[in-house]
Amino acid sequence: MKFWIAIASFVPATALMFMDQTILPVALPAIQRELGATDTQLQWCVNAYILAIAMFLLVSGKLGDSIGLRKTFSFGIVGFVLSSALCGMSQTAGWLIWMRALQGMSAALMMPPQNAMMRHVFSPSSLGKGIGFVVSISSIFLMIAPVIGGYLTETLSWRWIFWINAPIGAIGLWVVLIYWPSPKPVKSPIDLWGFLYFAIGVGLLTLFFMQVTDWGWASPISLSCLGSALFFLFLLILREKYATHPFLDLRLFKRPLFAAINISVSTAQAFLMVGVFWLLYFQNVLNYTPVEAGLLAFASGFPLLFASPLAGFLSDRFGPKLPVALGNLFLLYTCFFLFFFPTTSLFGLLVALFTFGMGIPLIMTPSFATALTSVPAGKTGVAMGTIITLRMVAGSIGLACMYLLTSSVYVKKLPSLGERDASIASFSTLHLALGLLILVSFAITLCLHSRKSAHRLPEFPGEGWD
Repeated sequence: MKFWIAIASFVPATALMFMDQTILPVALPAIQRELGATDTQLQWCVNAYILAIAMFLLVSGKLGDSIGLRKTFSFGIVGFVLSSALCGMSQTAGWLIWMRALQGMSAALMMPPQNAMMRHVFSPSSLGKGIGFVVSISSIFLMIAPVIGGYLTETLSWRWIFWINAPIGAIGLWVVLIYWPSPKPVKSPIDLWGFLYFAIGVGLLTLFFMQVTDWGWASPISLSCLGSALFFLFLLILREKYATHPFLDLRLFKRPLFAAINISVSTAQAFLMVGVFWLLYFQNVLNYTPVEAGLLAFASGFPLLFASPLAGFLSDRFGPKLPVALGNLFLLYTCFFLFFFPTTSLFGLLVALFTFGMGIPLIMTPSFATALTSVPAGKTGVAMGTIITLRMVAGSIGLACMYLLTSSVYVKKLPSLGERDASIASFSTLHLALGLLILVSFAITLCLHSRKSAHRLPEFPGEGWD
C-alpha cells in the first residue's frame, strides 16, 4: 500500500476516537440546561465513556487477535457511529450516560486493532514515520475538537457534536474494508475471571467516588459499594498471581522502572481530566461563550505539536528524568497559579493553560519510550497494554475524585459565599490538591527510578497485544 494512502486509511477512525475525548466537555453546560441533568449526571456523561474504555481495552486486544483485527475494528466503528447517533437523540441524562458507555466500549474495540494494524499496513522501513504522522494527526484532532464542539453548540445544538460522527465513521469503515489487509487470526486465550474481577472492581470503585456525595459516606449503599470494590480487586490480585494467561501481568510491577512509568503516566492522565472542570468553570463562572471556552482549550492542546518531539529529543540525549522533571514543574506552575489566581486575566489564564500543554507530553512521551526498554522484548506488548489500561483507569477514578472534592467544597462554602464564590473556592482547592498529588507522585517516581530491579521476567510473547 502506498504510504499516503496508508496514512489516510487511519485518519477517519483517529478523528472519531480523539475528537470525542475533548469535544464533549465544552457542551456540558448546554446539555445540563436542556436535559435538566444534575452535576453528578453531567460528570457521568464524561466518565461513562472513559470507564468503558478502561474495562474493555485489554479484552479488545485479545479479541482482535482471535477473530481478526479488521473484523474487530469494524464492529467497533459501527458501534461507535450507532451509539453516537443515539447520544444525539437523548431525551434524558440517563439515556445519554448509557449511550456514552456504549460509545466507550466501541472505542475500546477500535484502539488496539488500529495500533496493531500499523505493522501490517506500513512497510518496516516506513513504520516509524507512519506512526509519527498518525500521532501528529491525533494531536490536531485533540486540539481542534473543543473549538468545533463550541461552534456546533453555539450555532446549532450540542446534539451535533455526536451526529457529526456518522459521516466520519461511514468514510472510516469504507476505507478500512477497502484498504486494510486481513491478517490471519491467532488463538489468544482470555482470562475471563480476571476480566470480570477487574471490570467489577474498577466499576464499583468509580461508582463509589462518583455517588458518595449523594449517598452519604456512612450510608449502607456507599459502604457496600466500597467494600465490594476492594473485595473484587483483591480477588483480581490473587487470580493474576497464578493465572496461565493473566489479564494483568502483575509481575511487571516488580521492576521499579516499570512501576515508576505507570505512576507518572497515571498521574498525568488523572491531571488531564481537569479539562472537564476547566470548560465548565470558564463558561459558568468566568462567563466565556462555548466558542471562547473551546479556543482556551485549544491553547492547552497547541504545545502538543512541538512538546512531544522536544520530549523525545531530551529523553534520547539526557535520559527520561530531565523531561519528566520539566513536565512536572510545568504542571506545578499551572496548579499553583490557578490555586492562587482562580479569576486571573485572560493572559494569565493562557500562560497557565500553555504550561499545562507543555507539561503533559514532557511526561508522557519519555515514559512510553522508556516502557519499551524497561521490560524484556517479548513482553513489550503486554507492558504497553497494561500501561494504557491503567492510564484509562486513572483517568476515570481521577475524574470521580475531582468531582467528589469540588462538590464537597462547593456544598460546604455555598451557605457563606454564594454560588459564584463557592465555585471559585472549589476550583482553587482542586488545583491545590492536584499540585500536592504531583509533588508526591514525582517524589515516588524519582525514588523508583533510582532503584534497580532484582526481578527477572521470563521472556515470552505478550498474549493479545501486537
